[in-house]
Amino acid sequence: MDNIYLITGNSYYLMEEEINKIVGDNICSTFDLNTTELSDILEEANYFSLFDEKKYMVVKSADIFTTNYKTRGKAKKVLEKVNKNQDLDEEEQEILEEYNKKFKPIEEYLNNSNPNTVIIFSSYGKPDKGKEITNIIKTKYKNIEIADLKPDEIKKRITEFLKKDKYTIDDKCLTHILKVCKNNYDLSLNEAKKLELYYNKPTKINIDDVIAITSSSLEDNNFKFVDTIMSRNIKESFKIYDDLMIQKVAPIMILSMLAKEIRNTLIIKRLMKNYNKQEIMEMMEIKYPFQYDKYVNYTYQFKEKQLEDYLLYLCDNDYRIKRGKIGDKLALQLFIMKICE
Repeated sequence: MDNIYLITGNSYYLMEEEINKIVGDNICSTFDLNTTELSDILEEANYFSLFDEKKYMVVKSADIFTTNYKTRGKAKKVLEKVNKNQDLDEEEQEILEEYNKKFKPIEEYLNNSNPNTVIIFSSYGKPDKGKEITNIIKTKYKNIEIADLKPDEIKKRITEFLKKDKYTIDDKCLTHILKVCKNNYDLSLNEAKKLELYYNKPTKINIDDVIAITSSSLEDNNFKFVDTIMSRNIKESFKIYDDLMIQKVAPIMILSMLAKEIRNTLIIKRLMKNYNKQEIMEMMEIKYPFQYDKYVNYTYQFKEKQLEDYLLYLCDNDYRIKRGKIGDKLALQLFIMKICE
């Protein structure tokens, strides 16, 4: 049996299925590389049980193995300079330290792993063939790449999911769900779960109910998410956040949208002291009155100093994300909690 796995793909549910196949009924510890240091995970993996029992560990957000890891290109250039004994500037030194911190320990562990520890790394995206640690897993252990499901496969799975709870659904309903969910299996399954909650008893699912209940378009969800955060509704914010992460919406894009909304709110809050609505709309190139009214509503919820601090916070996090010092998902989660506190 392999004791190290790398599972990659675009579906949370499909990756969870693979993890459960490997873990089975065994007790399992779960970690997230966005919130737990890799060194702590490796220390736990190296620990030998007194009873010689197998230990199972799942490590999520393992982007260090995939093309999601942002600093690969810069790190490669820095390593070339190191090999040539060339001097590094301050930024390059930081990149080298980051590389050594993230890659060297895991490379050493993969080359000399604890046979009594089963580690399952999982990450959205594709494995990065340019990374030595990824190639070690492909060569010595097991890499499971999960392909996206085709529409017919999604329909079959949704039908089977509903059938086990004695619900029936026709192709017209399934087609609408897939259209709204853009052929995304995770989102489609979420909608099927919503329908079960709506009916709360086995029945034939009606197309009118499907249309009324299924989520709106991705673009609508993005703007609704930003508006919910700006309205300081933390419960609804995290509810929509989960949907957007399943849709693979880039957190950095959401952070950028938030920065724009906060910046516009701050500018309008200042302009309101000396200008009227029409003048501000012309200066800000706002086409519709409802857009202006939305910003005005935001201005009543935040003090000027708060808006300034939020912009500085987002700017700092943007730097930290690009330097690999914090994951973009964690950065977004922390900002939601900060603005909604």
